[in-house]
Amino acid sequence: MSSSKNGLIVPATINKRVGFLLSPKKKRKTIFDAFAQLCGKTGIELVEIDLNVPLEEQGPFDIIIQKITDYMAEATEGDEASEKTVQSLKVYLQAHPQVKVLDPLDSVEKLCDRVISYKVMKQCEIQDNGWKAYIPNFVAIDSLDQKENLRRIKEANVEFPMVCKSVIGHGSEVSHQMALIFNQEGLQDLNPPCVVQQFINHNAVLYKIFVAAHKYCTVVRPSIKNFYRNLDLKKTIFFNSHDVSKSDSDSHLSVLDKFDEDEDPTPTDNILVGKLVKRLRDKLNLTMFGIDIVVEKGTKNHVVIDINYFPGYEGMPSFPKDMLQYIHLLLGEGEEEVGLLDIGPPTIPVIS
Repeated sequence: MSSSKNGLIVPATINKRVGFLLSPKKKRKTIFDAFAQLCGKTGIELVEIDLNVPLEEQGPFDIIIQKITDYMAEATEGDEASEKTVQSLKVYLQAHPQVKVLDPLDSVEKLCDRVISYKVMKQCEIQDNGWKAYIPNFVAIDSLDQKENLRRIKEANVEFPMVCKSVIGHGSEVSHQMALIFNQEGLQDLNPPCVVQQFINHNAVLYKIFVAAHKYCTVVRPSIKNFYRNLDLKKTIFFNSHDVSKSDSDSHLSVLDKFDEDEDPTPTDNILVGKLVKRLRDKLNLTMFGIDIVVEKGTKNHVVIDINYFPGYEGMPSFPKDMLQYIHLLLGEGEEEVGLLDIGPPTIPVIS
């Protein structure tokens, strides 16, 4: 038997267990609180996994939701405790292949390395109705030899200005620390191992595409102004991407020059973005990820500058509903059966 409450069908008994393994920061977000509440109302016991207790003692689980990119990053840097944590989850999942995981660890690991994720994006570029969705030219730098670095940069057709980013794409504060390099002299500011990516003028507007299974939402954020003049004389600009592109950011780097102020931002094209989301979702084998897109000034081309796993989803109020629908579908239950159709505003479905 089940009862109706606030438009939801509430099961009489809870018979599914979903474990979650998230960072404290992710758990603190109110959007995750809303997701947890909906789980309880629709027949799911949401269980926080304790890393200090063997997973075998905490199961069984029907699904595990994880974001352990911080442990992955620390393991890459040689932290033995983090490596043990990652390995313990891998061993558990191998021993219990019936447990579904959001998302597969090998898929998430691809996004922890910008070189790998950018190569995947390169394979997913799209041309549609005269517009393109592409990733700017990029190259990995692992040397302090400026002549060798310049040779690599030219060989990869990366032009000035360019953005220098860490190879680590997730799980570490260093992944947000970047440098905008304008000329050859600025190459001395490279901090290998890193990736340099050509900077594209985009009128200081960033579009964050939040993907939740079969739905996505576009959120507008501030970004970095256009650069045209006297680049040979400009010093490298060091910045933290969180300081520039949060919803409440107020950075001087986002202030357009006067001759750019009258130009209205070019919105993203839903059809092109939908095709890109589907292509990336299938190629990466991920259900929860974010795409950072800028629209190139003068062309309207959509330029992917980063991809990240399990973003914050701020600005996507339907995330709890969208993910819960997907989880119930994974559990073999239609969304009508669990009364999810009227929860929250709609998001845009990905084109199949």
